[in-house]
Amino acid sequence: MSEKIRGKRVVVVGDVHGQFDPFAKILRNAGLVDERLDWCGTHDRLIQMGDIFDRGPFSRKVDDLLDKIQKQASLSSGEVVRLVGNHELELLLSNFVISGFSTEEAKLVRDKLVRQVLNGELRAACAYKGYLFTHAGVTRKLYKIFQMQLDEPSAGNIAVLINLIFKESIKHQFFKHPIFNISVSRKGPDRFGGIFWEDLEDLVSSYPKSPVLQVVGHTQVGRIIVDRTANIIPVDVGLHRKLQYLVIHEDGRPEIVDVADQ
Repeated sequence: MSEKIRGKRVVVVGDVHGQFDPFAKILRNAGLVDERLDWCGTHDRLIQMGDIFDRGPFSRKVDDLLDKIQKQASLSSGEVVRLVGNHELELLLSNFVISGFSTEEAKLVRDKLVRQVLNGELRAACAYKGYLFTHAGVTRKLYKIFQMQLDEPSAGNIAVLINLIFKESIKHQFFKHPIFNISVSRKGPDRFGGIFWEDLEDLVSSYPKSPVLQVVGHTQVGRIIVDRTANIIPVDVGLHRKLQYLVIHEDGRPEIVDVADQ
C-alpha cells in the first residue's frame, strides 16, 4: 500500500475493554503499527472510541500502547485520537464501582486521565469529513441544545463545543451539563442520555434522522453497519468475539474491514 493512500485514511476502532491482543491485531492489520507495535501509519489517523478499561484482562496494557503510539504518531504527522467512554468517565468521576482496579490503582488511573483531558490527549468528541465521533452519540435533545449555541451546528463545530464543555467540566469538577446525563434505560433520571451513556436504540429513536452523520461505540452490535437511514454508524463489535474496524477515506467514503482469523 503506497504512502499516498495510507496518508488519507482514518481508522476507527470501537470499544476495546482490555482486549489487548485483538486490538493489536487490528492495528497491525490496518497498517498502523509494526510487529513491535510501534507506529508505522505515517500520516494516518486512528480514532479509538473509548472504553479501553474494564471487563477484559489487559486494560493498563492497552492504555500503555495507546500512550506510546499517540506520541509516535505525532512525530510522523499522524494522529491517534482517544475518546472518553463511560468507563473512563466513571474513573474521572472517582466512581470506581464498575472499575476492575483496586482503589489505589483506580486513583492513579483517574489522575492520569485528568491530566490527559486537560492537555488534550483525551477528548470527548472529534469530527472528520462531516462525521461526528462520540462514545455514545448526540441525541436529538442534545443536538437542539448545541443548535441554539452555534451559528452552524456542523459536526466540526459540535465537536469543538463538546470538547470545550468537557474540558471545563473536568477542570472544575462540575458535571451538570446534559452531555453527562444517564438515561432511564441505564437506571438514570433522564429520558435520553448524554454522549457517554446513551444506548444505540434510544439514540436512534430520539430522531427521525440524525442531522449529522455520527459514529458511535458503547452499544455492542453484531457487526458494523453504515446506516444512512438513521445517519448513525455503530462500531462497537466486541473485540473479544469479532475483529472488525471502520476506515474513512479522504473522499468521506466509509469502508468496513473484517480481520480474518489467524
